[in-house]
Amino acid sequence: MNNINFPLLLQNNEMMADIHPDRQYSTPHKFLMDPIIAAYRKDGYSRLEFAIFPSCFHGKCQQPNPADPNGPYVNPKGCPNPDCPVICGTPGSLVHFYPKLRYIAYNETRSQLQALATPGSKAYQETEKNYLREAAGGGAYERRKNIALAMGGTMMPRIRRQEQAVKDKFRALMRQVSPRLEQICGGTGSGKLNGLQKCSWETRMKEFILSYP
Repeated sequence: MNNINFPLLLQNNEMMADIHPDRQYSTPHKFLMDPIIAAYRKDGYSRLEFAIFPSCFHGKCQQPNPADPNGPYVNPKGCPNPDCPVICGTPGSLVHFYPKLRYIAYNETRSQLQALATPGSKAYQETEKNYLREAAGGGAYERRKNIALAMGGTMMPRIRRQEQAVKDKFRALMRQVSPRLEQICGGTGSGKLNGLQKCSWETRMKEFILSYP
């Protein structure tokens, strides 16, 4: 799941350069994206797990032995068959169907991130607030609003217009979270089984999967 930080932080750098072009950042300001990253980490694992098990892979396919109902379970007739219509959730099956597994992981991740980057979500609102504050010069943002209110609010219409301009730009940039993930991963969530090569991590993941019994 930590692999997702890169596209988000890359998006973060470009957003900040666009929203606040007169400020230079040598490294991504991670705190700006913290609400979305934290929300993804909180629910991402359980949602991804459900998308894989049991939505597609169904655990071991062993059944009671007709000749010994009280004995150990046995493989169904015709097994082992890696292309069985009922896809097992064994390590060997996960490796055999790795292209399918990769697409499930990619599409679920993209769906979660797009939901979090959509106006109305708590993570979106908190991230938008971070960018508004940073675009206005950090702590100077609140001070400016307080001064404007103390002066009778005559500057508030201008401040609100500036805020709305940043919000509009922020919304347009957040719409690019899903397309940017697709671009970085080198493909789409459907089509050729060898797609998404830049987000495959196939060799390392297969070794990791096969480390389980």
